[in-house]
Amino acid sequence: MTTEVSNVLVTCTVKRGNVGKSTALSLLAGWLEQRETPWQGFDLDPDHQSFVRLFPEAVRSIPLGEEPEGDVIKVLRSTLSSPVTLIDPRAHLSGTILRAWEMVRFPATFGETGGRITALVFPADDLEVMADLDATVTRLGSQVSYVVVRNPARSPRTHMFDGSELEAELMRLGAGFIEIPPLLSLARNHLAAKEAELGRGITHAEAAANRELGLDPMVRVLIGDWLRTVFQRFDEVAAHLLPSAFVDKIKQAAPRPPMDATVRRGAKLNLKHL
Repeated sequence: MTTEVSNVLVTCTVKRGNVGKSTALSLLAGWLEQRETPWQGFDLDPDHQSFVRLFPEAVRSIPLGEEPEGDVIKVLRSTLSSPVTLIDPRAHLSGTILRAWEMVRFPATFGETGGRITALVFPADDLEVMADLDATVTRLGSQVSYVVVRNPARSPRTHMFDGSELEAELMRLGAGFIEIPPLLSLARNHLAAKEAELGRGITHAEAAANRELGLDPMVRVLIGDWLRTVFQRFDEVAAHLLPSAFVDKIKQAAPRPPMDATVRRGAKLNLKHL
């Protein structure tokens, strides 16, 4: 595998739904657009199609036929046509994706052309989820890169993962770790109501930037501040998510850390006459 990474494929490898995979991928797509990184997406979840609904111009919906591995392989063949490819699979489809990878030896062949696969994994205090995560890491090993996504809104606790041998193994494999902070339900509800009103999906980036949507100004501020925090956290694991040339741009544009704003109690007061 070459040192210089020219193409990255990011996907989720989970058998269980409701862990936050679509949320993570939609935020990642918004981050890529703000960081001016070309990308393409594929929605392999025909039941919900949340990814293609949010990004209709960049994401293609892929129906799965009687040979789903063949449909996945068709998607894999296009991964060299864009610096970053995002795949949002239907829950329980991870086994099909892994079989398709193995059928064409995709991790090895993709790596030979400068490609890298990044698997997003989602720990939770659920034995089924954790057993599946363990099996996936055992099956893939060092063939792929990993980003561990903690989403307290979906999984408030990850005690089964924290301090475990599985966590240690992922750290040895060089995994990145990111936590997506919860967005206040006030903002989520306002955004969902606006989507229902307009009959289309609205990305968080559009919600924060597009005043013509008519969102409550305070809700816009909440979403904008939350989004900046999320994007800064993606910046910290950019090496797992971007081709090498784009990682260098992120590093060059990284903002300086804020100056220490700690104020000593009473520093501005005249205490001589006490």
